[in-house]
Amino acid sequence: MPLILCLCLSTLAGLIIAVVDTRISGFWFSAWAAVLLCSLPGLGIWLGNIIRKWMKPDAVYGSAGAVIKARLFWTVMPQCIGWFIGFMAAMGTLGIQA
Repeated sequence: MPLILCLCLSTLAGLIIAVVDTRISGFWFSAWAAVLLCSLPGLGIWLGNIIRKWMKPDAVYGSAGAVIKARLFWTVMPQCIGWFIGFMAAMGTLGIQA
């Protein structure tokens, strides 16, 4: 479930950025930006999910707060890190600096 949600939000964010960002102008550049901003962060999310499944611990012991933090981290953070890396790769490919 988190993978599908992350991919949908990534695609939505990529399309919004491709349309709203004033540094992206022209039809073909906007189309190329939409493709890159939807595919590269999505690829990062997918790779982050693979890493999450591979490295996620089977059990976490500790206080209730530590267990909740660990579960939240392993639920979304590898995908978020993958999205960020993919987003920066897409922006670098487009030649846009933040």
